[in-house]
Amino acid sequence: MKIRHTAALALGWCLMIPPAIPGTYEVNQSAPLSQWTIRRIFPHNEGCEAAKARLRELALAAQGQRDVLARRSQRNPDSHCVLCKAQCVAEDDPRLKDK
Repeated sequence: MKIRHTAALALGWCLMIPPAIPGTYEVNQSAPLSQWTIRRIFPHNEGCEAAKARLRELALAAQGQRDVLARRSQRNPDSHCVLCKAQCVAEDDPRLKDK
């Protein structure tokens, strides 16, 4: 097997976090994937998906605790939980290069 073929097989999965809209704490769902932050890279999609699920669980728990402490009503996680909108994306996804 040639080196370039080995490199092609070594691609992993990126756990990506979307940006927030400045000053609003809302998720910028229209931001291109190239503007998202890579949180961690995994060798397999299964590991990335498991980490994504755990990240969402922890983020929702932390958000709920902050809301209780601040005596605020629960926010809608679809618009305010940046970590809840994480996605697993292959490292070779062409959307990562659209800058």
